[in-house]
Amino acid sequence: MVFEIQAHRGARSFFPENTIQAFCKAADLGVRVVELDLVVSKDHQIVVSHDPWLSGPHCSEPYGNPLSTENRQQRLYDMAYRDIARYDCGLPHPSFPLQQRIASCKPLLSTVFTGVDASMALAGMKGRMIYNLEIKSWPDKDGIFHPSPDRYAALVLRLVEASGLSDRVRIQSFDYRVVREAWKLNPQLCYGLLIEESKNLKQFLRMLGFNPQYVNPHVSLADRDLAEYLHAEGILMIPWTVNSKEDMLAMMHNGADGIITDYPELALSLFGVPQEPSL
Repeated sequence: MVFEIQAHRGARSFFPENTIQAFCKAADLGVRVVELDLVVSKDHQIVVSHDPWLSGPHCSEPYGNPLSTENRQQRLYDMAYRDIARYDCGLPHPSFPLQQRIASCKPLLSTVFTGVDASMALAGMKGRMIYNLEIKSWPDKDGIFHPSPDRYAALVLRLVEASGLSDRVRIQSFDYRVVREAWKLNPQLCYGLLIEESKNLKQFLRMLGFNPQYVNPHVSLADRDLAEYLHAEGILMIPWTVNSKEDMLAMMHNGADGIITDYPELALSLFGVPQEPSL
């Protein structure tokens, strides 16, 4: 089994998160799995964004004024994508001082698919990119930040299937409801469950109704006992967000199948460029 390195929101040391430039840089480093976040616009476009709103420090208004980090007023589910695209979200984040300033709106998922694949093909890169899609969903935010789970899952799967990338996409979320609805629509895809508390894991798996291919816990939960339990159930474990050398080595020692990291370049220096992963 290959120890997998996933670039969390792209190569964030180099470019602002969830931008095509960040994903292309991850590919250039040798990473072949990128993790990215999905939200929905008012006109039901699938947008790549960690937050369901526009805010600083990486976004500014159309006329250049930076948005406050406390801003929660411009909810993406209330905006058509043409209006979302007017905002520049290529500003460097202070937590990543070497990030380059770029001009970039929050991209559509379809644009990420075509842009990254085209960049890799143009550069003659070996292998294919796998896209680990985190559907941002909250049980108390249906109709506020996103559609109902069944509608949400249908929108994402329709795009994935239309893109012809069903064999290179994973679907994951903290919200088991949307994962369950996606699985009901297409059980042939690859699925994952994100967890912040291990005490609810067995309950969530029961409510999910099937064993996903992945359960991806916070790094603080990813001990050997959890790895052994999941492996006994036929489930792989790739913890998030693993950013220090010590934690990266500990995750391998604990039996993790890979890591999700903001610093794929550090992980690659420790473990080398992995072989092309499978779903």
